[in-house]
This record gives sequence, C-alpha cells and structure tokens, in this order.
Amino acid sequence: MAQSVGYLVAAADPLLLGILHDSTGSWTLPLVVLVALGAAMAAAGYGAGRNRLVRCSAR
Repeated sequence: MAQSVGYLVAAADPLLLGILHDSTGSWTLPLVVLVALGAAMAAAGYGAGRNRLVRCSAR
C-alpha cells in the first residue's frame, strides 16, 4: 500500500509542479514547494529513524 501511494505521488508531482509553473509563470513557487516537502520528509525521516527502546507491556 505504501509503495503504491509512493509511486502515485512520484508520478503526479512533475505534472502538478508543471501546472504550478504554468499558472505562476516562474519557477520560484514550485521550487519553494519542493524545498518545503523535502524539509517535511527530512523531519519525518529523522523522527522515524531515531534510536529508541520500545518495551512490550503485554507480560
């Protein structure tokens, strides 16, 4: 499921950024969107990859 959503987003992004470029007439806003999405993904990856101990309470 996650891979399907990832492929769907990856396939739609160039089209959506092209539409955004055509509507604004410059690359500034599409690049700002890419930087913001990259920062959000980096923050999520940092949170998901932190070293934590998960304890099971079902004993």
